[in-house]
Amino acid sequence: MKKLVLNSIIFTVFLASSYLYAQRGEATGSDIGFEISGLEKPIVSEEYVLMPGDSVLIIITGATNYSYITGVTFEGKVTINVPVTSMPTAQGIYVPKYDVVAAVPIYNLTLKNAKDSLKNVFLKYFRNIDVDITLLGMRRFTVFVVGEVKNPGMVYARPVDRVSVVITRAWGVTTLGSRSKIELRRKGELYKIVNLEEFEKTGDPLLNPYVQDGDLILVPKMEKSIIIKGAVFGKRGYELRVAELTVARERTSEGLYELIEGERVSDLITKAGGITPWADIASVYIERKKEKININLANVLVDEESEENIKMENGDVLVIPSVNAIVYVQGQIVNPGSFVFQPNLMASDYIGFAGGPLSDASMSTAYIQRDKKKIALKDDPIIEQGDKIFVPRQTFKFWQDYLEIGAVVASLLISYLTLTALSE
Repeated sequence: MKKLVLNSIIFTVFLASSYLYAQRGEATGSDIGFEISGLEKPIVSEEYVLMPGDSVLIIITGATNYSYITGVTFEGKVTINVPVTSMPTAQGIYVPKYDVVAAVPIYNLTLKNAKDSLKNVFLKYFRNIDVDITLLGMRRFTVFVVGEVKNPGMVYARPVDRVSVVITRAWGVTTLGSRSKIELRRKGELYKIVNLEEFEKTGDPLLNPYVQDGDLILVPKMEKSIIIKGAVFGKRGYELRVAELTVARERTSEGLYELIEGERVSDLITKAGGITPWADIASVYIERKKEKININLANVLVDEESEENIKMENGDVLVIPSVNAIVYVQGQIVNPGSFVFQPNLMASDYIGFAGGPLSDASMSTAYIQRDKKKIALKDDPIIEQGDKIFVPRQTFKFWQDYLEIGAVVASLLISYLTLTALSE
């Protein structure tokens, strides 16, 4: 009897390993884009509902000890297997042979309820036993994703997949799609409104429920929207803006964002990923039809109850300008141009970036143009954003100019006299 039990355990482990290997390879097969999701937490037997396609390990202990793997059939049943004998393999291992004596329905039962139901069945065949059931493999089913998604249609899912995961498998929401009023339909009726915007903000799992067999996810168009552009990180992609005649680049973003009733400037800034370090927060404004509403974003960031944190309206354009984060180096320089501002650097650093001064540069008269103010370079001051460094050409005294001109004339005269003498 002990030998039969040991062989039964070995055979069950072999079957379980083979099944898990097949499950692991399933994601890399022909179902492109489908991956097995990671578990957020262990499966809870009081919560997980068994359906066709699930695979379970049934364990009988007590006066009789054995176990076997079975699956929930298309009719929602599992087989009741009873060992009758064992057969030796070529390696001398005795493999138990089972007879299927019944098939009982367990669909729509939780793992815990299925355990209790199976125990009552097995007690008809054995005395003084206990029955346990554990989940080995989760079923795969289809969910239909329609509306404003990039690849609408049928998507594979598992019971541990949330709505957001399934939408990602449909390549995500389109630019015009709503992320706050997604409809999850179950058995032909509206089951829940899914708000992914709020879920990403709060992490409340009730806002992003698990999907079930045959669910339909409908992503509608946004009812209201605004445009946010400028110095924000952006959640809808970004583009590089290249300043004219410069080698400096600033990342700016422009995207369409869903507007929920009552949302204010601070809410939309959060949706856009926040402002960049080069945002000019004192010059933010809203374009509303033909009106321009100026906002000092610094006040909004400090106090969300500020009167400047106004409610947004459908069709608004929120503009966050960039500060002038450029330093210009001009004049008698090897490579004059503009360069990205870096804090705490001095004038000599930027001149070095530009390749250094030319031989006729007058460093003693070089200066910084800061707004309407000129600052001499003699003390190598720290540069600020928007500064222009100018290095002029050297100016000569009149006698130096005459000396150079005289030397040239003398050279030409000697050449002329030499040619004349040779011709005679």
